[in-house]
Amino acid sequence: MKRETFLTTAVIALLLLNIGILSILFIRRPPPDNRHALDQQIVEMLALNTVQQKQFEQLKSDHHQKMIASEHDYRLAMQNYFGLLENDSIVPEQRDSLLQLLLHSQRDRITVTFEHFQALKNMCSPEQKVKFPELLPDLMTVILPKSPPPAPGGKPL
Repeated sequence: MKRETFLTTAVIALLLLNIGILSILFIRRPPPDNRHALDQQIVEMLALNTVQQKQFEQLKSDHHQKMIASEHDYRLAMQNYFGLLENDSIVPEQRDSLLQLLLHSQRDRITVTFEHFQALKNMCSPEQKVKFPELLPDLMTVILPKSPPPAPGGKPL
């Protein structure tokens, strides 16, 4: 009888453990989207009115479309640049031209993002503009990519 009791208890414990794990997986909310959280923070911190919120939505949409186009151009230039490695000899002018395209694409992305936030600031009232610098640290966490982990045995950059 003790063996049957032990096995019954073990089966019930495993069943409860499985139910608990499955409920955690299905009920748990996905992590919040940092950009959505930042958008909400911008609206709240600057106290954007309804008209400004609509303008902000349009700014975000325009910025997003420009960034998608820029990302496409960047990826194509990157593929072509590294595609040069397929050949035994590389024409320096061609390599330099593709590198310039990559640099131009990065410059455009930075400029588009800067202009996006400049337009946001410009639509603010003088009272709202005073609060704008408080957003900069949070904006930078979204704009700057995460630092890569240090190389094995190396120092962080």
